[in-house]
Amino acid sequence: MSITIKQGLSGKYFSRNIPDLIVALTGYRLGVKISVDGKEIFSEYLFPMDTVVTMSDLGDLLTPYVKGALVSAVAVTLTEEDTDGKQLSTESMTFEAVYCEADIPTSCDDFCQKHFLTLLMGVKTTSMGRLEYLHYTGTDDATVMAMYTDGTTKEFTATKIGGTSKYTTIDVSPGGYKQDGKTLISYTVTAGDRRQEYELDLENPDCAPVLLFVNSFGCEELMYCTGTLTKSPSFKRETTYIEGRNKNYSITETRSFKADTGVLSEEMADWFGEVLRSSYIRIVTFRDDKPQIGREVIITESKSDQTNDPDELPRFTFTYQPAGKNHNIVDLQREGRIFDDTFDYTFN
Repeated sequence: MSITIKQGLSGKYFSRNIPDLIVALTGYRLGVKISVDGKEIFSEYLFPMDTVVTMSDLGDLLTPYVKGALVSAVAVTLTEEDTDGKQLSTESMTFEAVYCEADIPTSCDDFCQKHFLTLLMGVKTTSMGRLEYLHYTGTDDATVMAMYTDGTTKEFTATKIGGTSKYTTIDVSPGGYKQDGKTLISYTVTAGDRRQEYELDLENPDCAPVLLFVNSFGCEELMYCTGTLTKSPSFKRETTYIEGRNKNYSITETRSFKADTGVLSEEMADWFGEVLRSSYIRIVTFRDDKPQIGREVIITESKSDQTNDPDELPRFTFTYQPAGKNHNIVDLQREGRIFDDTFDYTFN
C-alpha cells in the first residue's frame, strides 16, 4: 500500500492562489499535518472518497498564518493508516507561500521576479518631501537612476530599511536623490528585473490627508491626497429631565473627515482601490520634514466610480474617522491651528 500524489505542491505560490492537493490511497484514512515556518497549524485525519482525498481552499487556511512573515515556508506531511491506526506509508512536501489577497493571473515566481510587491502597474506621481516605500521578495540590492531637468542622470543605491532573509523593504523617497543646483524630475528604481518609475510634480502641492496603508501583499504604501479635505464632526445627544431640568446626560462625538484624492492618472486610479480595501490605515503628518505615524483610521464611505470616457480625469472621494472609540482627540502639537493635524498647514 502506498500514497499516490495526483496533484502535489512545490515551488512558490501566492497564499490565496494555492492549488488543490489531491492524493490517492488504498488505506483507511490519511493523516495530514501542515506547518508554517516550523509551527504546526493543522493536524487532522481525512477519509477518502473513491480512494481519493482532495484538500481544497488551502489559501483560506494558510493566509492568516503567512500574513505576519509575508513569505513563509510551508511543510505538509501525509501519513496513510489502516483501520487499526498502523502507518502504511508516508509522503512529505514543502513549498513557499507569499502573502497576497489579490487574484493575480500569473505564477507567483514570475510576478515576484518582475514586480515589486505592489499593485501599482505604472508610474507613481510624487513630490519632494514625500516618503515612499517599496518592497520585494529576496535580498538583492536595488538601484535608483535619477533624472534632472538639465538632462543629466545619476545612479544611487536604494537604502534598505527593513525586511528579513526572504523579503526587503527600501526607502525610495525623492529627497534621497537631490543634488545641489539640479531639479529632480523623475527616477526609476530597479531590483533585478523589477522596475518602478516615479515622476515628480514640481508644483509640490499640499497633501491632506497622507495615508499609510497595508496593501494586498501585507506591505506598507503611502497615498497622498491633494484635493479638499473637510472636517465634519457630529454629536449624538441623549437628554432627560433631572431635578426638573433638561440635561444632556450622554454626548457621543463622531469626528469624520471627507477627503478628495485630487486628479489621478489611470494607473494610480486603479491602484487607489488598495486604500479602500485596506484593513489597516494610519494618518501620517510631517513636522520639520520628518514623518510621524499617527492614529489608525477607518474608511466609512467611498465613491470611486470610473468610466472609459476619453476626457475623464479620475478623482475619488472618501470619508474616514478615527478608529478609536473616543473621538475627543487632543493634539498637543497643534500650536493654535484651526484644524487638527490631518489637515495641511495651509489651513493655519
